[in-house]
Amino acid sequence: MNKFNIYPAIDIKDGKCVRLVHGDFNQETIYSNNPLEQILLFVNKGIKWVHIVDLNAALNKKSNKPIILKLLQNFHERINIQLGGGIRSSEDIKFWIDNGVKRVVVSTMAYKNPESINNINKDYYRKIAIGIDVRGKKMSVDGWKTDLNDVDPREVINKINPFILDAIIYTDITKDGTLKGANIKDTIKFASSVKLPIIVSGGVSSFDEIKKIRSLEKKGIIGVIVGKALYEKKISLNQLIKIC
Repeated sequence: MNKFNIYPAIDIKDGKCVRLVHGDFNQETIYSNNPLEQILLFVNKGIKWVHIVDLNAALNKKSNKPIILKLLQNFHERINIQLGGGIRSSEDIKFWIDNGVKRVVVSTMAYKNPESINNINKDYYRKIAIGIDVRGKKMSVDGWKTDLNDVDPREVINKINPFILDAIIYTDITKDGTLKGANIKDTIKFASSVKLPIIVSGGVSSFDEIKKIRSLEKKGIIGVIVGKALYEKKISLNQLIKIC
């Protein structure tokens, strides 16, 4: 079983650190104009992992590739970087891992092109997580713009060689960016139906909630992503380093 980790999030849009509500680009709050300064705060506090999302790339609207490469060049030896957003090919996976990403996150690619993942070189095994993003029980892809009405997320997972995947990131989109608490009930239910460990995402609102999530390790929960609660100072980095 993987060790439990906490993943502070840096979502990058147009070169800035932002948070969205329900993944809606029209509900955006800018928290920093400098992602390098933001990750440095995490590094200096001794945070072990960071979850980075390229929001532009997720919607196929350019990308923040130069900024993310600079983050990697400066910090990949000091903090583990988990990267998602717009990773749609085996070439993308290889590029980012070869440049220092510790784990890439794929979602749309897992649904549309699972064979490309299955055919990847063994050097990249256990460095890939699959993002299961749900809205009203339905999996969402294409930067959360397309809901799949008749697709069981477990079917998507089962099409991929389990030895390749390292984890599943389970996000309830209706909770994301709301500070109303993660959907723990559905996450636990989902975790019980799959063999891969789960990272909780979406809506985390307090340190007490994080402690509760950590207590679920025996149910297959091995991590939690924290975004808006950090930026809105509902949770502090000093609290996080005590348990991560």
